[in-house]
This record gives sequence, structure tokens and C-alpha cells, in this order.
Amino acid sequence: MIDIFKNNTVFLRFWIATIGSQLASRMHSLILIWIIYKWTNSALIVGVAMVAASLPAVLIAPFAGSMIDRHNKVAIMMIADFFRLLIVLIFAYLFYINILDTKLLIIGTIGISLASAFFNPASLAIIPSLVKEDEITQANAIEQISGSASSIIGPLFGSAIIATLGVTNAFIGAGAMFLVSVLFLFNIKDINYAIKKVSTPILEDIKVGIRLVKQFAIVHKMILKMAIVNFFFSSLTIIIPVMAKADVKVIAYLMSAIGAGMLAGSLVLSGKKLPFKPGTILSASFVAVGGSFIFAGFTPLLVPQLIEMFVIGFALNVFNITLISLYQIRLPGESLGKIMSLIIAVSLSLQPISYGIMGAVMGTIGTFYVLIISGLVILLSAIGVYRLKELNSE
Repeated sequence: MIDIFKNNTVFLRFWIATIGSQLASRMHSLILIWIIYKWTNSALIVGVAMVAASLPAVLIAPFAGSMIDRHNKVAIMMIADFFRLLIVLIFAYLFYINILDTKLLIIGTIGISLASAFFNPASLAIIPSLVKEDEITQANAIEQISGSASSIIGPLFGSAIIATLGVTNAFIGAGAMFLVSVLFLFNIKDINYAIKKVSTPILEDIKVGIRLVKQFAIVHKMILKMAIVNFFFSSLTIIIPVMAKADVKVIAYLMSAIGAGMLAGSLVLSGKKLPFKPGTILSASFVAVGGSFIFAGFTPLLVPQLIEMFVIGFALNVFNITLISLYQIRLPGESLGKIMSLIIAVSLSLQPISYGIMGAVMGTIGTFYVLIISGLVILLSAIGVYRLKELNSE
């Protein structure tokens, strides 16, 4: 892992920027979930808030992908994080003068979510421009380490600031991390943008992206599976505050356990390529996630729950890194931005629905049945993933 940094300082700067951005996002997520649940004591309202925060990003993702392919990806990432920086600083000020409420918090979070719809696919699309082809899987694993590390540090850091310095300073801390991202991205060049500029209309660009998704079987046959696992993984956003009984420290522990698992998965894949076919890795990841959901339903104690969250994070990141690397190698680089955006849009399209449904059913059937049903559906999806021959073909 160190070798790629020694030979490529530009990628090192990109990685540090990603750490800052992801850390800020995780801190904001913790503050959002904790404040709304503390203010309302309602999983349903938390679900509604998350729907409002996530749905606009899903809707705008196809347009974002077209913009990413026709403009400088690094510039897009910098603008997105500067915009998010401004929003969290506004949150800090509004909370300080005691006028921040659920409505304002949701409106601002919609803005953060829209910025993420540009930042995330742009960060995925630019990696092939920063490293050699035989380093793509390793680079993706290393880049995922930033997200994984932030999933551990962000909630813990955010909860510690809330407990000691207050919510206002927690928002300011998130803003500082977004600033780190902007500064380290400065002056990184987007080589593909310098070589070729896209001039086709945006709507035609989206149609091209849809045609490309249909053209590649490894994309359109995996989209539904990705949507399913994202649907149930998203439910943890609603489940965790209920499991923790609104205790901000326990929420942070459970969220950090997921992050620790993601970090471990990233470290495993950053060292060397796993000696298994992609289809085997992806289906095994589904089994691990589904099984952990089921076990979580039977374990009310914190320590087993932390282990289960760790396994979910580990398996999910192995799945993400393997599939993203497969796409980056096999899909055309000049259209990678719009393809990635469409993949993200479709795979996450059920996320807002998950927030709404889980927020409603948690009070009806309870956490136990939500976890069991989620696990069983994910396990059934693993069979479909294993049977996809296209995943293992060259």
C-alpha cells in the first residue's frame, strides 16, 4: 500500500482529501440522526427526514453524471465540498443562536445530499486517471479506507465533541474536515478532461449512459442486487438509534463498528488481490451481510451487536471494492462518470423508500422482525449473484 503513495503523490493528496470529506459526512450524519431522534423520539420522523435528505440526490444523479463527464472532475469535487462546508457552518450558527429546527436541518441536509450526488461519482470516475490499470483495485481499496476510517472516527469524534463542546462545535468540526478536502484537491489535474471535452446535450448524454448500462450485463444484471442490499443496509440508519435508545455514545459505537469492518475490508484488498473469482467474492459478501442481520435480531447485548455491525461493514466494503474495480476495468473510461452516476442512482433508488418503510414498520413489527426479514432477503439475493456468469468472464 505504501508503494503506491511513494510513486504517486497526487493519489496520496486525493486520498487525504477523501478522508476529510468522508469524515465530515459521517460527523454530519451522526449529528442529524441524533438531534432528530432526540428532539422527536420517533423512528418514523427520522425516516421521513432521511427520505427528504436522500431522495433529491437519487433524482439528480443521472444529470450529475453527465456534468461529471463533461467538466473537470476535481473542480466538481472541490465545489461540492465547499458548498457542504458552507451549509454545516450555517447549521453551526443557527444552532448557536437557537433557531435551528427539524425543518431547517432537513432543508440544509438536502443541499448536502445534492452535493454528494456530484462528489461521490466524480471521486470514483477520476481514479483511473490517477493510477495505472493494474493498480485500480488497490487504489479503490485504499480510497475506501478513507470512508471506512471516517465511519469509525467520524461518529466517535462527533459524539465526543457533542458531549464536551456542544453541537455548534460539532458542526464546525465537520466544516473543518470539508475544508481539508478542498485544500488537498487543489491543483490536482483531471487528465481525461484535458484530453477530451464532451459537447453532446445533457439529455442525450443520459440516454447514452442508459444504453451503456443496458449494453454491459455485469451492470444491468447487478443493479437490482445492489439496490436490495442498499435498501436493507440503509435500514440500519433507522434501526441503530432505536437499538441505542437515543444514547449518542451507543449510536457512535454501533456506527463505528460498521466503519471498523469497512476499514478491515479495505485493508485486506489494499494489500493484494483476493485469489477468488469476482462472483464468488460478491455472493459470499451477500451471505455475510444477510447472516449478520439475522444474528443481530437474536442478540440484544451490545458486544455481539458490535461484532455483527463489524461483519456487515467488512462484507459490504469487500463487495463495493470488488464490483467498482470490475466496472472501472471493463467499462469505457470516457463514459465512466455517467455510468457510475446511473449505477449509484438506481442502486440507491430504494434507499429513500427504505427510510420511509423502516421508519413506519419499526413501531409496528419491531426491530427483531425487521432484522430477520432483511437478512433472509439478502441471503436469497446471494443466490442470484452467485449464478451470474458474467461476473467471472473476461
